[in-house]
Amino acid sequence: MADALRVPSEKRRKLLRAGFGGMAAVLGFVAVRDGVHRLGLDADWRSDIGERRTVSLADGSRMTIDAGSRIYRTAAHDDLSLRVSAGQVLISMPESRAGASRRIETAHGVIETAGGTLNIGRIYHHGVLAVGTGNAALSLPERKPIRVAAGESVIFSATGAHRLAQSFDMVSAWTRGIFVADNLPLPALVDVFNRYDTGLIHVTGSAVEVRVSGVFLLGDIPRALTQVADNAPVELTRVGDYLSVFS
Repeated sequence: MADALRVPSEKRRKLLRAGFGGMAAVLGFVAVRDGVHRLGLDADWRSDIGERRTVSLADGSRMTIDAGSRIYRTAAHDDLSLRVSAGQVLISMPESRAGASRRIETAHGVIETAGGTLNIGRIYHHGVLAVGTGNAALSLPERKPIRVAAGESVIFSATGAHRLAQSFDMVSAWTRGIFVADNLPLPALVDVFNRYDTGLIHVTGSAVEVRVSGVFLLGDIPRALTQVADNAPVELTRVGDYLSVFS
């Protein structure tokens, strides 16, 4: 387009049309690419709403993926470097040879391990790590790594981490179709429910501050919603078959 300003009018119009056409194509490509990434369609492994699946990795590890999850390789063809972008995974790894370790990134921190069984995920505004066997190191920005041994669980965000009273079996109960909430903010619980229900579940008003404990069946979200409404100081409103609101 800059060249168009230096040439006669007729040629200038042709150059401007070409220039704007090229810009439109580039902007369209960027928009499509951004949309694909936001939907997780470019993930190396992904699961649909209500779907749990298990995959095998090149080194013999097995990874069970929670519903509505997205996992990426952070380097091409490298299953030792992963990123959990949404949802959570249970990964069972053989002990590494020659000192190799697996690195798993989340939005809030980085986990490194030499092998074992780990539950790693992102729920609402925090990450979760539970170790079944082996051990792991959790690194947060500008903080010393935290060692997490077999049987221990931590919840973390960019601002810090604290250990959970929940055992590994409780944290990973989603692999058996159960979610165990222990004083969990209602929006975080709804974040889990939304990965198992084709409708939309929303939290508004004072219900945002409510915390919930309980054992919920992920295969029956309508029943789980009723369970919350019966045991917490919230009101549940259903609008048709596709919208449920806690207030």
